Amino acid sequence: MAYLPGFIAEKRKLLIFEDEDSMQTILSAALLPEKYELTFVSTETLSKPQFLNPDLVLLDHVLAPMPDHESLCQKIKLFYPSIPLIVISAYPLHKFGDCQKHIDLFIAKPFDLSYFLDGVESCFVAD
Repeated sequence: MAYLPGFIAEKRKLLIFEDEDSMQTILSAALLPEKYELTFVSTETLSKPQFLNPDLVLLDHVLAPMPDHESLCQKIKLFYPSIPLIVISAYPLHKFGDCQKHIDLFIAKPFDLSYFLDGVESCFVAD
């Protein structure tokens, strides 16, 4: 999206499942407020998805993904089938099993900030 004089670009809406305060602070600083509108939510928010209209969903998966955890990625994709889902986790991707089919991009922790930001931007390249 090009910036033209007098033209205000619409901010991308990011829905972020992150409950750790320190990580919320890092993400808030990294994802420029001039460029992105960040909404931090808990998994309970999935019971009311009609109120949210994200351009991208970011899930910080802190628990070791187990077969019953697939439902979280699956549920996110059920409500937002055409919205990219980025998962960041300290666990390797192969631990996500069948959940991988719901993930558009996986970023391993700890991550390089430039790599993370490039990954977020790559979700909007087709726009």
